[in-house]
Amino acid sequence: MYPFRFKIMLIVFILLFICIGVRLFQLQIIESDKYKGISKTRRIATYPLDSIRGSIFDRNGKTLAIDQHAFDISVHYKNLLYCYITRNNKTIPRVTMMEEHKKTKDLCIACHAKQDAWLNKLSHLLNIPQSKLLDRTAQTIEKVERLKQSMEQKYGRAIRIKEETGFYPIVSDVTWEKVIQIEIKPEDFPGIRITPRPERIYPEQELASHILGYISKLTEGEWKVQSNKWNDFILASSSAGNDTSSLLYDGYAENDNIGRTGVEAYYEDELHGLRGKRFEEVTCKNTQIEKTVLERPPVPGNNLHLTLDSEIQAQAEKALGVNIGAIIVMDPWTGEILAMASNPRFNPNTIDRDFSRLIRHPSKPFLNRAIQGALPPGSIFKVVTAIAALSSGAISKQTDFECPGYTKYKNIIFKCWSEYGHGSVTIEDAIPYSCNVFFFETAKMLGGDSLYAWAKKFGIGEKTGIDLPHEKKGNLPKLTTTANTMNVAIGQGALLTTPLQLVRMYAALANGGTLVPPHILSKITNSQGETVRTFNQENKQKIPVQPAIVSTLRKALQDVVIRGTAKDKGLDIYKVAGKTGTAETGRHKDNHAWFAGYAPYDNPRYCFVILVEHTPGHGGDIAVPLARELASYLFPELNPAL
Repeated sequence: MYPFRFKIMLIVFILLFICIGVRLFQLQIIESDKYKGISKTRRIATYPLDSIRGSIFDRNGKTLAIDQHAFDISVHYKNLLYCYITRNNKTIPRVTMMEEHKKTKDLCIACHAKQDAWLNKLSHLLNIPQSKLLDRTAQTIEKVERLKQSMEQKYGRAIRIKEETGFYPIVSDVTWEKVIQIEIKPEDFPGIRITPRPERIYPEQELASHILGYISKLTEGEWKVQSNKWNDFILASSSAGNDTSSLLYDGYAENDNIGRTGVEAYYEDELHGLRGKRFEEVTCKNTQIEKTVLERPPVPGNNLHLTLDSEIQAQAEKALGVNIGAIIVMDPWTGEILAMASNPRFNPNTIDRDFSRLIRHPSKPFLNRAIQGALPPGSIFKVVTAIAALSSGAISKQTDFECPGYTKYKNIIFKCWSEYGHGSVTIEDAIPYSCNVFFFETAKMLGGDSLYAWAKKFGIGEKTGIDLPHEKKGNLPKLTTTANTMNVAIGQGALLTTPLQLVRMYAALANGGTLVPPHILSKITNSQGETVRTFNQENKQKIPVQPAIVSTLRKALQDVVIRGTAKDKGLDIYKVAGKTGTAETGRHKDNHAWFAGYAPYDNPRYCFVILVEHTPGHGGDIAVPLARELASYLFPELNPAL
């Protein structure tokens, strides 16, 4: 029984293979000329389909950046070529040398009738002169013809290149009403295609422009680099035996946009998405599209949800006003950036027309001063000197120094900011009154190695690792001499810090001694709203400082507002603890004014730093009023004016 079934199955398989063999013989041998003819007259052309760039939202879901569809009108190359020849009285050598054209004096008009029908119709519909519609034609024709000539010279024969089958834009940003009129009567507009194009919109204009960044078109060199990356990715995927569906997608196109600064640049790979492809069968003789063989829709980019609170950001920018500087507001427990204002700003919506002017502006509006402005911190650095001295035992809470307004080291006079001095001062008075002499004397006892080591523990002179590009690390100099150590002890000399480093440093005081990683990203979602990933709360560093020392410093920072350099400025009602700072630039009456702190001092919710660059005033006069304005928004329930 079983041998009989086996014979039957064997016969069936043999017959099946015979049928397949006969059919292959028929296609490849008997009908080969037929299919060779078809292959010579038809080609499959591929066209990229733009993907939608991912949107950017603040922590409350407010849209900060989004792609919207704009519509361009593109014309098939053969139609552009026809109008280029007939309307501009231009000649193309390869066309005039064709046998067909040698037989007629009328050139293209006689043998390609009505290929300019689109021009009259479109000019009337859009109310644009025909000459203006053809403005881009010459550049396109010349580029394609040069490429075609180069390829034909290379291979020594006539070649039809892919660019001859393409569509080229001649009108941008067409209204939806006009698009509909073209789409419902395509026969009236032969050779025309409506090309949707994503356009990046920033609804809040200049708000948080340094955080969001901007996009611009790839240069030719960048496009080649991105193309090579995409090709390498495809090869690696194929070699690894991964899903080959990526072959149906495209990477970057020649004129694609790419993020340049801010999260647009840092999260470019997440935001960009994948371009789709359209496969069309094209008749080679007249480059006529026969049909769409396959269309692979593009994959939208992922969406970014930031830790930023756009309302707090707006208030920070308002408080900063016309001052050149920066304001940062951060959660001292998580490192979430709630606001990061830098002034002057720019409008990412108008970057194309404003770029050449802004890049040359002396105020450097593209500079994100919160992470790139490396400046001497002045007296707000004194808390590091105090912690280093108390932790190493160089001084105690009871240690006091006499301040007559100056001190000497060898033949150098180091001055206090108070001409008449502060008298006998301990650490509990030195922080509130910002006594330079106390910290000069402390530096002598502390030594450069210890101060350097403790500054390192607080992240000074190192990048914080925030998820924004081009962060600066500042400069923490090696303290090889006592004089250098004395200067750095009060935040001067060769010491350079960024506002972000300082806000993280004060957050460590607010939360009890933990250096948190500052970050902008909260989570990433895909186009269906599903969470792809969230920010990973790792890399927190516990600073080995005794709780009693932290408590001493926090009480001293509270006293700065109550009886020190920030008293009577209106900060006490908001329970602010902080430190003023004035960093001298070396020029007469030119300072950087600082204020760093947190609030409320008994249960910190916000940590902040305020910087105003190049001002004749001091931190208490310039930066503290901005802190008060910001605090009045953060704690409206404590505002007596409401």
